[in-house]
Amino acid sequence: MATRYDSGSPAPVAHYRRRLCSPVGADGRGSRSGLTPGPRVAGLAAAAAFVAWFALTGGLAASGFLDKWAPPRLTLALGTVLAVLLWASRADWTARLENLPLSLLVGFQSFRIIVELLIHKAVVEGVAAPTHTWTATNLGIRPGATALLPTPFAQRIPREWLQTWNVSSALILAITVVTALLAMSTPFQQIDGNPPNEWVATLPFVWLPAVLVLCAWLGDVVLFRRLLRTS
Repeated sequence: MATRYDSGSPAPVAHYRRRLCSPVGADGRGSRSGLTPGPRVAGLAAAAAFVAWFALTGGLAASGFLDKWAPPRLTLALGTVLAVLLWASRADWTARLENLPLSLLVGFQSFRIIVELLIHKAVVEGVAAPTHTWTATNLGIRPGATALLPTPFAQRIPREWLQTWNVSSALILAITVVTALLAMSTPFQQIDGNPPNEWVATLPFVWLPAVLVLCAWLGDVVLFRRLLRTS
């Protein structure tokens, strides 16, 4: 039976205010989206931000803006990467990514194999210095290669083992990034290379530190949070 109210009573206002502010829908069965964006909305927003960052860094590199080393402008992109990671470590949409299959979160890091193969090709062709490949100090291919091994059995591997591997993956990438920074043509250069490490400020190589490093570290953050939650 429908609810009836006396004329001039404030009850109808309070009644409909509760219905509008409630997380359930008008039909009482609940809304799929509620008052917060669902995974699809969060995914679209993340994709849009990724495309915008991809285009911005590509445009800056194409214009030559990032290929200036007094002071080094590429550090602006690296600083943005670190800021995004710090924000993502506490963001709600990162929690949604944690719900992806564990095997996918582990196997995601295997994309680093392709990245390291391309860097090695750049070294062979003289674009990058030998310091930046696995024949020298770059161990970045190891997390990528070892990501393939546990992927089919990720659910049965002790969480402590996966977390150790995940943290090691992040640390190896951090060492690689620091090595690259010390090889750049800056007042802080400590590693000599021929050619100098300026190629990452040009197109398309700028996407290596600006996009691929971000993706790798973000994958480490998501997996870290997932394993911490289930430990």
